[in-house]
Amino acid sequence: MLNLTLTTRRLWVALASLIMLTGVVSVAAPGADAQQRNLVVFGDSIIADTPTPEYLVNRIGSASSNSSLSSGSSDGSSFQQCPTSQNNYGIRAGHKLGLPAWDYSCAGTTAISPGPQFSGQVDRALGDGALTPATARVIITTGFNDTYNNGNLSEGDIRARFVGAMRPQIDRIRAAAPNARIQIVGYSTITDHDHVCLVHLGGNIHDRTYAPQVGYWERLSQGMLSDLAHSTGTQFIDMKPSTRDRGMCAPDHLRSWAGLIDFHAGPGNMPIHMTDRGHEHVANVIAAS
Repeated sequence: MLNLTLTTRRLWVALASLIMLTGVVSVAAPGADAQQRNLVVFGDSIIADTPTPEYLVNRIGSASSNSSLSSGSSDGSSFQQCPTSQNNYGIRAGHKLGLPAWDYSCAGTTAISPGPQFSGQVDRALGDGALTPATARVIITTGFNDTYNNGNLSEGDIRARFVGAMRPQIDRIRAAAPNARIQIVGYSTITDHDHVCLVHLGGNIHDRTYAPQVGYWERLSQGMLSDLAHSTGTQFIDMKPSTRDRGMCAPDHLRSWAGLIDFHAGPGNMPIHMTDRGHEHVANVIAAS
């Protein structure tokens, strides 16, 4: 009887020790909800790479239903009206860096004009817990829609207002993701000496249309993004040098920005937007930065 009691006591001691050890290990091990290193994407249709059919359905649906998106609201429901491709340069860069990408970009995004507001993207990212101390990178491309929508303002006013509206959003991102490298990615080359090439017939045959206003918008958006990076102490990735000969008027085998009618620049989702070739190039630049 004594031996049985002693044996039982030893079993209880061993069991208690095992429970204590398990408890210690459980406390020391990372929790199931540990923050994950990730990359977060913000911006307009250039980075969103919205598939054309989905974009058209979205625009028609927004107009016919008088949705909050068209009035510039950024509530949760409007996010459902922001389709993106799964292969844009933000997501591609994430793959190359080994980081899961959380994409909040949206076609038509603005900061100082009516439309889906950039601040709404930040709202949603914060609400989803996408921005944390573990976030490694934040990629931002936006601003072009604020150029042509503010033709009544001077270049200086537009640049100043854009920075004034965007700086608080960068501050919000930085506060939630203090360890992230925030990268302001400029637009790739679009025009060729203020000319656009809208119709491509193959064999490098295309129109060449003088469009100084488009060239002005391109230069203005470049200045806006550069100003924003300088003002916020973030990194500006200038895409102009490496895409100088890849704009809308480039040869078929190099063109990274599609024309309006263009079936010869390789795959892509939207006219007058970047091609798959362009997205791959920008992703490589980001990953190497």
